[in-house]
Amino acid sequence: MNKTRLFFLFFFSLSLFVSCTIRVGDSSADRQTGSQTSAVENLEDEEEDHLSYIGAGDKINIQVYNEKELSGVYQVSPEGYIIFPFIGEIKVDGLNIFSLAMKISSKLKEGYLKEPNVTVSVEEFVSKRIFVLGQVKKAGSFPIRRRMSVIEAISLAGGFTNLADLSNVVVTRKGGDGMEKRFVVDIKSIVNGAKENFYLDAGDIVFVGERFF
Repeated sequence: MNKTRLFFLFFFSLSLFVSCTIRVGDSSADRQTGSQTSAVENLEDEEEDHLSYIGAGDKINIQVYNEKELSGVYQVSPEGYIIFPFIGEIKVDGLNIFSLAMKISSKLKEGYLKEPNVTVSVEEFVSKRIFVLGQVKKAGSFPIRRRMSVIEAISLAGGFTNLADLSNVVVTRKGGDGMEKRFVVDIKSIVNGAKENFYLDAGDIVFVGERFF
C-alpha cells in the first residue's frame, strides 16, 4: 500500500471521529466505524445516572421512619439548599438521592436520633428539562424525570403537525466540554422497528423539521 493511499485512509478515519453530527436510524449510520456508534451508546448509558442528580428547584420527598415531623416534600432553593428540621441548611445540589439520604442520616445521628432510617425520592425534576421545537403541536419545555425517549418527548409536545418531516428530527446536546453534538434521528425507522429508540438527556433540544413537497 503506497503512502498516498495510507494518508487518504488516515484522513478519512479522522474525519469520522471528529464529526459533530451523527445520523441515527438510517443505513449510512450502520456503515460507519465504531467511534460514532460507541459515542451514542456511551451517552445513552450515562443518561440515567446523570438524571439522578438533584438540582436547583427540584422537589424532593424525604422520609424518616417513625418521624413524621421530619418527613415531607422539600424544594431545593436556587442556591442548591434545603432547610431541614434540627439540621438547618443542607447543600443538596449535585447529590443523588442515595448520597443525600446518607448525609441526612449522618447529621441526625449527631445528637438527634440514634439510628435514623432515611429514604429520599424525587417528586419533580424542575432543574432538568428538555425542549421540543419545530413541527409539533405544542412546542415548549418539559420536565424529564426519568429516561425519556425522543418519541415520548414528541408525544408530550402534542405529536407531529401535518408538515413534520419524520426523517429529519434533530437532537442537539451539549457535552461536558461545552461542545454541542447533533443527532439526526429517523423516527420512521424507529416506529417501524428497524432501529432502536433514541433516549434524551436533560437539556436536550429536539427540533422537528418541516418536510418539503
